[in-house]
Amino acid sequence: MRDVSLEEISAATRISTRYLTALEAEQWHELPGGAFTRGFIRSVARFLGMNEDDLVAEYDMEIQGRGQGRLSGGHSVAPKSAGSARGNWRVVVGAIVIVALAVLLAIGGWLVIGHYGPRVMNRFHRHPAAGGAH
Repeated sequence: MRDVSLEEISAATRISTRYLTALEAEQWHELPGGAFTRGFIRSVARFLGMNEDDLVAEYDMEIQGRGQGRLSGGHSVAPKSAGSARGNWRVVVGAIVIVALAVLLAIGGWLVIGHYGPRVMNRFHRHPAAGGAH
């Protein structure tokens, strides 16, 4: 459509012409899949001056529209999308942050008690002033 050869796109994007041919023919089962295919689409779109996000969204819709992750030719695609993988990492990172904060809070509490604990205990265990009834 833009009078650019696959060899030119391959040289500019460093994507094999075999993969570019598969992209052009929408033969998704010939591509590595997942993030690699999305990266290929973004690179080619950027080179051709097209909207990367729109083309990746079209690819995602096409893959999901194939029914249960099945592509033509009987090849299956992993059911996870890039968004769900990102969501899993967010959960893991969030859990690590929460654990780290809990550890820091525990260490801080231990240090505060170690520093101020004796002073507080002395206030509770003060004896009445000399001369008072005991």
